[in-house]
Amino acid sequence: MSTIKGQCYCGKVKFEFDPPIKFMAHDHCSICRKVSGSPFTTWVGTFDDKFRILSGADNLSAFKTTPEATREFCKTCGSHLFFKSSRWPGEVHVTAGSLTTEMSDAPQAHVFFSDRVKWIEVNDGLPKYGGKTGLEPLNT
Repeated sequence: MSTIKGQCYCGKVKFEFDPPIKFMAHDHCSICRKVSGSPFTTWVGTFDDKFRILSGADNLSAFKTTPEATREFCKTCGSHLFFKSSRWPGEVHVTAGSLTTEMSDAPQAHVFFSDRVKWIEVNDGLPKYGGKTGLEPLNT
C-alpha cells in the first residue's frame, strides 16, 4: 500500500503517513464516546516518524483529556483527528473516519470494551479487551 492520506471534514487540515500501520482498533472508552459523539471510535496507529501534517497545522486545536493524553481537532469544522499519549510514546493515533485512502487493513480488536455502551451488540469475532487498562483480555 502507498502513503495513507487523510483530512478533516472541511479540508483545512491534511495529513499522511507511511504504512505499515501499527494497529487498527475500535475504542469504546468513555472519553472517545464523549469526544466523538459516537458509541466508539476506530483508531489507526502509526509512528511519529512516519506521520506528516501536509497543511493546516495552524488550524489544529489540542487539549488534554487525561494527564497523559492529548487530542487534536480542526478549529474550523471540529473534526476529531489525532490522539497522542505518553502511554504510547512515539505514536500518533488517527481517527479512521478521517482517512481518504481506502484501507486494506481492518480493525483487529475492540479495546476498553468493558466501558462500552450496553446497547451496542458486537458479534464480529474480534478479540475484546478491557479492564483497568482497557487492554486486558476479556472473556465475552
